[in-house]
Amino acid sequence: MITDKMKRFIEDVNRAFVASADQRARPHLAATRHVRVPDPEHLAFEAWFCHKTLENVAEVPRVAVAIIDPESGLGYQLSCRVESTTQTNVLDGYAPEIEEPGMPQAQWRMVVRIEEIMEFSSGVHTDHPLRAES
Repeated sequence: MITDKMKRFIEDVNRAFVASADQRARPHLAATRHVRVPDPEHLAFEAWFCHKTLENVAEVPRVAVAIIDPESGLGYQLSCRVESTTQTNVLDGYAPEIEEPGMPQAQWRMVVRIEEIMEFSSGVHTDHPLRAES
């Protein structure tokens, strides 16, 4: 599904917005770096995802991902199914005098299976899925 051209773009931009929703359709948006394309069907993120993102994907394992180049304003929107969330790092200690309550204390790897890819921009674009390039 992801072409070599898309993979280069995604990994060069290396930032994504991940939108999730709970069972009552209340949306939540997270930002992440460390975006990787392990194969043409998946994306993987390493991030200090907040608790709400993790709660949402446990309830509804679907996300929308936007990856956009800040210079050109162009990018991709991907509809995905969450396949796994794995804790990869934990902060060593908690400093309440400098940390906000509820701040993420663990880093997570989220792997998602791509179901659909569309162009994404702040300008004119369609919501038609992109077809695989030959």
